[in-house]
Amino acid sequence: MNGIQDMVNSPITLHSNWNATIKNVFLLYNGITEQYNDLEILEKIRSLIPEHILQLSEDDKIKSLLGWFKNDFMSWTPKDPLCTKCMGEGRDKVAMQVQVMTGMSWKLRTIEIHRCNECGYEYAFPRHGDILKIAEIRTGRCSEWSFLFGAIMNAVKTETRIVHDFLDHCWNEAMIQEKWVHMDSTLAYPISVNHPYYYEQNWGKKYEYVLAFSNGRRAEDVTQRYTQDFVAVKQRRKKNKSSMKKLFLT
Repeated sequence: MNGIQDMVNSPITLHSNWNATIKNVFLLYNGITEQYNDLEILEKIRSLIPEHILQLSEDDKIKSLLGWFKNDFMSWTPKDPLCTKCMGEGRDKVAMQVQVMTGMSWKLRTIEIHRCNECGYEYAFPRHGDILKIAEIRTGRCSEWSFLFGAIMNAVKTETRIVHDFLDHCWNEAMIQEKWVHMDSTLAYPISVNHPYYYEQNWGKKYEYVLAFSNGRRAEDVTQRYTQDFVAVKQRRKKNKSSMKKLFLT
């Protein structure tokens, strides 16, 4: 193997000629996976899980964790929120404007400032890579959900990693019965477990690369696990002259 295949199946070392986009992606996911092996962080995350769930069998535990996490613990932060203050005061639905401020590191990636031009109401949404911060604010989008749920799974001794499609979504994979299994805490059970073709079939995903990030600065190309038409994926890679590979060079 060579090129991108060597990069994604071996420990990764950041290079100075990689562009900022890909550097930030790998720094972020390396930071997340390192937290998955921090026993102090995992102990704090484990303390958030209801005791009755911890007492369940392995299969029932995963199902219950997904339900509790999605329905009781986390909330979803929309990309295009409407002003709740205007709606609460009986006015028409007003879309809020967003300003994105760049964070200082992967631990605080960006800060979104949402503001209503109608009434002046505004709030900040910090995009954390720090898992304990995500657990504190308990809201986010697919990245926050997958970062935190991966920590929860690792906290109950099920090895779990992050998967990113380089389009607009990320999720988890958990090691179950000695194989990696798709797991997405943003989806309703049972679709949330072992339905790897869901995104292609229902969201019209057209992948080039889907990478899974593990501890030790490892990234693995898992695209074939998530597509039923790998021939088309290879054609897109060839047509676009491997846009993923080009990301590594300035």
